[in-house]
Amino acid sequence: MDTGGFKQGLPPIPENIGSITGPPFLGIILNWFLFGVLTLQYCQYLYYVNFPDDRLFLRLAVTLICAVELVQTMLTVADGFHWFVFGFGDTGALNEFFFANFDSPIMTAIVALVVQCMYAWRVYRISQAKFLTLVITLCALAQASGGIGIGIVHQQAGTISNWPSQYQPLLIIWAGFSALADVLIASIMTWLLLRSHGWEVQEEKRKNILTKIVRLTIETNVASAAVALAELLTCTIPAIAPPKSSYFLAPGYVLGKLYSNSFLAMLNNRTLVRQDFSQSRRPSRMISFNAGDSHRQWESTYASRQSSVMLQAPAAVQEAKEGYSSSHFPFLVMKSSSPRSNRHPDLEA
Repeated sequence: MDTGGFKQGLPPIPENIGSITGPPFLGIILNWFLFGVLTLQYCQYLYYVNFPDDRLFLRLAVTLICAVELVQTMLTVADGFHWFVFGFGDTGALNEFFFANFDSPIMTAIVALVVQCMYAWRVYRISQAKFLTLVITLCALAQASGGIGIGIVHQQAGTISNWPSQYQPLLIIWAGFSALADVLIASIMTWLLLRSHGWEVQEEKRKNILTKIVRLTIETNVASAAVALAELLTCTIPAIAPPKSSYFLAPGYVLGKLYSNSFLAMLNNRTLVRQDFSQSRRPSRMISFNAGDSHRQWESTYASRQSSVMLQAPAAVQEAKEGYSSSHFPFLVMKSSSPRSNRHPDLEA
């Protein structure tokens, strides 16, 4: 009998088909959406154009992250075609990992390692605190080891139904230390920002700038920590843990893109902060009128301000004259008339 090219003898579709196909489908869509945001940050904001004086290894880190994310996005497309196109109607294909172990835990762990180590370096440049830097770095290395390890183990298993529960500690190390590192980074960076007593932030606009920086630091790291915890919960809660469902694939596909986007957002945010700070330092003009007996008095005063567009703490003025600033105000790498005066210790070119 001619079947018209349709597969024969396929297993019946299970009742929980939504919990099997829904999470990877949603994860792939969100992955592509976040890749579009990453591309927008990398291309439209023109990182290399706006920040040509950043350190070489920082620019290489940005390129590495974007290249890894490009490959990871292509692999998620291959996963989608394997499950939903070539394997359409075949629940056996849905049970296979295909490239999911490589593009989710392994590549995500690599991106997270690079980003978290860059944050650890920033913490050291700002605070010179070796212990805090060491703690963040160890958490980053631990999550990378766990992510790469669980990816290799699951690839050897081949299918979700053969989920090796004896290696569950590797997954806990990956997701747990990833979330811990993000929480530490958000807490430490916020604390370092708010303890900067030397900054003149009495003016409302400068307070708003500081608020924006603190908010960005908290939001980006808390978002990645929340998704890492979601990955941990979807793999450990018995009711939804594999092999009963594929919920773990959704946060796994998203986590890496959150790291890369938060890293680029942190770097590109310096452009917006520069614009806000430039506006806060514009000369203020006051015009007063006094009309009486056909007399008018016009007074126009201009507040004297520095021509520099870089915030400086009083203790850092001497070092700033030498081309560097020892301030505790990260994210601010401002352009100025001097090609070397815009260097900042936490993102020094």
